[in-house]
Amino acid sequence: MAVDPVTITKLATTIEKLGTDKNGRWIILIAVLTPLILVLLILSSPFAIFFSLFNDGSSNSEASVQLIMQELQNDLIQKIEFEQNDNRMDSIQTIVVGSEDNTLIDSSIDVLSFFSVMNTTKDGKQVVYLDNKDKKKLEDTFWEMNIVQVDIDNKTIIDSKETTSKNTTNTCHKIITIDNRSASEMAVEYGFSDEQKKILKEVMLSSDLIMPIDTKMYLSTKEIENIKSNLPKDLNIKRKTIVENALSLVGKVNYFWGGKSLASGWDDRWGTPTKVYSEGSSTTGTVRPFGLDCSGYVTWIFANLGLDKSNIDKTIGHGATAQWNLSTTIDKSLVIEGDLVFLAVPNTRKINHVGIIVGFDEEGNILVAHCNAKDNNISVDTADEVGFRYFKRPAILIE
Repeated sequence: MAVDPVTITKLATTIEKLGTDKNGRWIILIAVLTPLILVLLILSSPFAIFFSLFNDGSSNSEASVQLIMQELQNDLIQKIEFEQNDNRMDSIQTIVVGSEDNTLIDSSIDVLSFFSVMNTTKDGKQVVYLDNKDKKKLEDTFWEMNIVQVDIDNKTIIDSKETTSKNTTNTCHKIITIDNRSASEMAVEYGFSDEQKKILKEVMLSSDLIMPIDTKMYLSTKEIENIKSNLPKDLNIKRKTIVENALSLVGKVNYFWGGKSLASGWDDRWGTPTKVYSEGSSTTGTVRPFGLDCSGYVTWIFANLGLDKSNIDKTIGHGATAQWNLSTTIDKSLVIEGDLVFLAVPNTRKINHVGIIVGFDEEGNILVAHCNAKDNNISVDTADEVGFRYFKRPAILIE
């Protein structure tokens, strides 16, 4: 796709404007370190959306796409809080679909990725500099991908202790369900071609290198020492044992949303038909063989190293988000057995996933053991096959 004169003339303005915004500083760094011709190629591709500026045509005031997305996310939060502060209700329940810890998901990357591919591949529109009409399209896409559904359950309870006396109580229960549709789900609904899906995959794989992410990637020396201080004295953690623990359950334990266990060795509950009580999954409320979810599997592995089970929330953690926060980012080339791998940054996409590195195959591919819904069991796959992208070392393994 050729770069038109408007894109070229607006390039300097775009970089200048984004440079004044802390959310744009990562983009500036990329732009400065990138040859101009490559910058121009990026700005004429779906990646341009992450560099975009909006102008409504009525003034010289311009806003980066990151600022617009933050405003939309704040609107979403306010919409949810409005529903949560409903004094007419006797009880209110909030469910975030696909969130293990029921934390609100910031789907900005999915929204921008889908929006950019939809625009650049269907009508060839460049999205580095957008007008008010484009902004409205982006807002519509955001609300199409971030759905807040409210259901009211009215119940009448009749307490009849005697046939001559009846007490009637009316209750109102509100259920707020937030569903963040992924870019992949939208691609299916909009009938993306194979080429469009390929482009979307490439944008998704690299977009978080451009879009600023509000999360802790690295731990300080002090934080690492604080985490390690919670380990039992004289505990000798061997990575070989970690791998043995991980492989001991392969093919033996079903995937179960919200499934956790601190059992020493085999948990007799595994395989027993159990109702899924954790919210946020399509399996919630169904009866399935009890097992582990992805983070529950990781916790069980480390718990069976001899960690203090009453203190495990401070050493390895329960849930993918906690395990992320108790680990520090490492380069892919440095990973060894026992390190963790994540599919996404916590709370940036629906259904995150975590696994544990157990070795390497003959071609040098990283082998990961993970409890996954696809196989409905614990399996070993390469990191690339699953799509794992973030490599982190638990603080308790840092020497």
